Amino acid sequence: MQLKPGKGIGELSFGMLPATVIAKLGQPDRIFVADDEEDEFIYQYNELRMMLTFYKHENERLGYIRSSNPAITYNGELLMDQPVKAVLDGPMKGIKNWQAEKYDFFDTYLNEKNWLVLNVEYERISDLELGVPLDADDVYVWL
Repeated sequence: MQLKPGKGIGELSFGMLPATVIAKLGQPDRIFVADDEEDEFIYQYNELRMMLTFYKHENERLGYIRSSNPAITYNGELLMDQPVKAVLDGPMKGIKNWQAEKYDFFDTYLNEKNWLVLNVEYERISDLELGVPLDADDVYVWL
């Protein structure tokens, strides 16, 4: 399952409608509305270890993906449970301008241009978040 910054993961692309996602992945294990965002609903796929967020205010298009799927790759290399420094210096060395944030129990690495977040525990990537990118005017750049 290939990570495609700015576009999606595997056969999932930003801008897809829920019916298209269901046609590709089947029925989600859970559908719920985000606690802090009533304008978003989320499809949870347990086997894929993936949550897909759809934006009601954007015609219910897929706009955000969070996953800890161990099969996610970038430039042919696995990402999950890999040392973050090795990934940033290896398969992701072409992605520049990472903003690192340290918290008590985890770290994050954000690349705002691609709206890509690597969540890190014990110096290893535990999951990632990928959102539809924004242009200079903070408008979504749909495919």
